[in-house]
Amino acid sequence: MTDGPFTKGHLITLLISSAIGVGFGAGWWFFGASSVSGGSMPLVVLGVLAVLGLVGWLLLTARRGAGLPAGGGREESPFGKRYGIAVLLMLVGIFAGARVLSAVFEVPEAVPAWVLFVVGLHFLPFAKLFGSRRFLVLSVLLYVVAVLAAVLAIAGWTAAWRLVPGFGGAVILWATVVAGLLDTARQGATSPAS
Repeated sequence: MTDGPFTKGHLITLLISSAIGVGFGAGWWFFGASSVSGGSMPLVVLGVLAVLGLVGWLLLTARRGAGLPAGGGREESPFGKRYGIAVLLMLVGIFAGARVLSAVFEVPEAVPAWVLFVVGLHFLPFAKLFGSRRFLVLSVLLYVVAVLAAVLAIAGWTAAWRLVPGFGGAVILWATVVAGLLDTARQGATSPAS
């Protein structure tokens, strides 16, 4: 996230973006689990355990970062105007595309793949905004999964419209959170609080 010293401001940015990733990953996971007929309970339990584990890791990271130097304040936060514009464009793209897919092309089942595709695209400017190439990888992986869902569904596996974006989106978002937390720990940016 930065070439300079890792500060409390950087940690806060990491924690906020990671919490968003955990939350939306949970949404995708439970969407996928709700699409499984019959044996979804083990998937729900697995999703709950994953969320609890990641939230626990975030809390531990926050606690261990208590001794970090100040810095990376509001003026350096990536959650500003450009961030807001990217999120707004994503929302417009999601709703407009969902409307076109449902009303014009009459394929409402394709909406989850479309949503994941647009979410992936909205991460592109975050690489520069957050100073991390991890967002480029996240972006590409999300829209590759969305395209894979479409290809599999068009080839005949209609459940792919829901299952692939659901579980694929969750795994990619959660893996990105894990990568960020591991990278932070590996760099020694946080250490056990006294």
